[in-house]
Amino acid sequence: MVLIAAIGLVAAMGFLSVVELGGLEQSMEFGFERLGADLLVVNRSAKVNLTQALLAVEPDTPVLPVMVLEAASKLPESILVSPQRAVRGDPQFAVSMGLPAGASVPLYGIDPDHDSTVQPWLDEQRGVDFQDGQVILGHRLRGRFGDRLRLQDRTFQIYGQLAASGVPSHEQGLFFTLSDLDSLVPSGEPDTLGINGLLVQAPPDFPIDRLRFRLLAQLQGVTVAGGRTLLAMVRQGGRLSLQLVSALSVPLLISVLLLISLYTFGIAAERRQELGLLLSLGATPQQLIGLLSAETSLICATGGGLGLGLAALLRQPLEQLLALRLLEAGLALPHPSTAQLVRHGLVTWLLITAVGTVASMLSAFVLLGADPLNLVQNDG
Repeated sequence: MVLIAAIGLVAAMGFLSVVELGGLEQSMEFGFERLGADLLVVNRSAKVNLTQALLAVEPDTPVLPVMVLEAASKLPESILVSPQRAVRGDPQFAVSMGLPAGASVPLYGIDPDHDSTVQPWLDEQRGVDFQDGQVILGHRLRGRFGDRLRLQDRTFQIYGQLAASGVPSHEQGLFFTLSDLDSLVPSGEPDTLGINGLLVQAPPDFPIDRLRFRLLAQLQGVTVAGGRTLLAMVRQGGRLSLQLVSALSVPLLISVLLLISLYTFGIAAERRQELGLLLSLGATPQQLIGLLSAETSLICATGGGLGLGLAALLRQPLEQLLALRLLEAGLALPHPSTAQLVRHGLVTWLLITAVGTVASMLSAFVLLGADPLNLVQNDG
């Protein structure tokens, strides 16, 4: 019973560690995604007005040449490049949004497949990918999720609304796909859809200054704004820390499995006299190995199942505590689906059972290689 309880505790700790640490890692990664880009690439003639976070291009910035966009597409996939187009909407857009006459509403076009600065700020969204025919509202604009919005004889469905960020673009802007914005406000550039800025995010292990020099060398006729800001340093350092935590969790898991193996070896060693007697009475080593393996498999499977049951009882209050603490820091804790929980539980159960069974077979193989008389006479 003691062994079953010990294995149950190991299973519960392993399952909760995998689920909650995974959710915590996703939450922190999501927070890092909201820090914006590291660098902004615009036309050399553009005037750059940087905000506290690089989340959007300044409206009415000159269009980038086709050769710049082609060169940017050849950058390594690890370097995140988010193309955007930003323009100022005419007064009709303000009226359509219920704003005072004469108010200016910035319009933004994004590439949903490569965007890294707008969609991470969604406070609420539909369960599908952002696509043509949909619009994202800035935080201060009024509109209900899923409603239809009429803009210049075109109807768009409200895909979601951005959370409060303090950045003007995300507070007051309307966000479309690049093609939809080009149809609303033609750019006259069908090859580029009027893209006038690239928001670039460096990989965790890529120095910002080195990325700046690479962009200046590879993209001709551009200005690269931004640099090694505090936000960039926080994101890069935080992501490296997450990678280190993930790497350190592997030795922890191995240590837990080794602990189960040591338990199994100890139990087999304590039964050396019993094994010697069975061998003296005519039992074959194969039969004894099968007996020990079956017993250990049953013990590990039972302990693992009880541990997972305990983890299921403890997970909800632990998750509520983590979610509350993260909420105080402005972060959200992702909730794994039932299928993910079942998959994690099954993997944990199978892993513990398999490790215990293999350890039992190895310990029995070592002991049964000795002389039966020595096993009987040896009392440990």
